[in-house]
Amino acid sequence: MTNEQSTSGIFLVAVSAIIIVTMFSGLQVVYSQSMTYITNNTTQEHAAHTIDNLVISEHIPLIGQIAAGDYLLLMDFTPFSTSVEGHSHVAVKVPCGRDGIPKITIATGVAPKLNTLDLGYAITNGTLNGKELNLSVKGQSCLFHSDLPNGVRDIVLINPSNETLDFDTGGYSVTVSIHGTAIQHGGVSMP
Repeated sequence: MTNEQSTSGIFLVAVSAIIIVTMFSGLQVVYSQSMTYITNNTTQEHAAHTIDNLVISEHIPLIGQIAAGDYLLLMDFTPFSTSVEGHSHVAVKVPCGRDGIPKITIATGVAPKLNTLDLGYAITNGTLNGKELNLSVKGQSCLFHSDLPNGVRDIVLINPSNETLDFDTGGYSVTVSIHGTAIQHGGVSMP
């Protein structure tokens, strides 16, 4: 093989390599551009939102027993959540100690992340037709009322005591009133 043939062969191999590298580079660029186009196309479009409202008031009689450390799921209204400050609340008539502190705990939030709801002090005095009405008897049953914070989807009654609580005598109950909203995402039409 002559020097000229050798140089010509090397040149041919080099040119072929450059063509192959350029072809593969071109394919990668085309592929990358295509993927970028698809990605940009889906992230730039945004679905329309529809807001659905929920207004509900539910009376839940408490019956039976609840063991120490156990709980009752009172409400789960997912996908709705409380949304108007001061428009959602809970009222409970439950066993209480002689100090007027409830023997139960109400927890609210979005399960599994719940927070204790401050039920405040027992409501002891009311009126009926202008006459006094005793609404709580400390050491037996007490009435509590509290507003629910925004963002609540789950309401749970918990027995934090060391004793089993009996709800069969005493007319115990929970009443929950909710004003909630849910944001629904509408469909996106693709070109």
